[in-house]
Amino acid sequence: MKLLSILRKGAVKSALSYKLLITMWIITLVMILFVAMPLKLGLKMIFSKSFAADRLLNGFDIGLTGDMGPAFGNLLASATYGGFLLLIAGFLLYTFFAGGLFARFTTAYGSFKVSSFLKSSAHNFITYLGIGIIMFLVIVVWAVVIIGIPAGITSAVTDDPLSVITVSKVMVYIWALGLPLWFLVADHSRIWVASTGTRKVFKALGAGFASLRVRFITSYLAVLIIFIVNLIFLWLIITFTASSIPEKGLWIFLFFIATQVMFILRLFLKVWRYATVSELALPSGEGQ
Repeated sequence: MKLLSILRKGAVKSALSYKLLITMWIITLVMILFVAMPLKLGLKMIFSKSFAADRLLNGFDIGLTGDMGPAFGNLLASATYGGFLLLIAGFLLYTFFAGGLFARFTTAYGSFKVSSFLKSSAHNFITYLGIGIIMFLVIVVWAVVIIGIPAGITSAVTDDPLSVITVSKVMVYIWALGLPLWFLVADHSRIWVASTGTRKVFKALGAGFASLRVRFITSYLAVLIIFIVNLIFLWLIITFTASSIPEKGLWIFLFFIATQVMFILRLFLKVWRYATVSELALPSGEGQ
């Protein structure tokens, strides 16, 4: 019951931060439009005077690559470059947002204005960026150790590709079960920075690892549950967008509205983890 209470309090804190969620959504949408609009113009230039768009409605036609000539290469390069920029910008942007969110859940009482959110985000950005990069590298090493090495050993001792795939699948589940542990370390490190005002990356990480000794089972299960809910919701988003893309008219607008609502819900789930871990970090385990 205590676990459910912590999850509920985290969800309530996330919902009460709706102004911050809307701010994050607007800034993210503007960032995506900066990349999407040039790509859309490129598609218009290529497809406006051809029947390629009609052919694409029935699925991707490999013959289009020849018909489009050099334009296809330019379009593919733009899409790849734009996607890479979005990944980097998204990582930086949500590292920035984390500064304001953890300030909100760790030190702020009562109302927390958007201006205070942005100020706190900027204040701890460099420290949170250092924490994020180091924890990303830790997760990569974790993947190599848990998935790469067993798969490599299996491949060396057997010529059966099916055995390698089977071992890799099992190890992926073990790798995924370890992710909440690293999320806890990262979040507690950010909480330590927000609560102490000390912007030293390695001291923060030390505090994050040390925090694992306190209420570990409850903390791990809480983050694991949120992680699973996020995965399920992400699968639902992918399924919906893949099967419901409209062709034209009012349905395009409704599809856009639906995807934006789902994106805001996705932000809520992300912030839910931050609020829940912050709630777990409170000495008494009680909300503010």
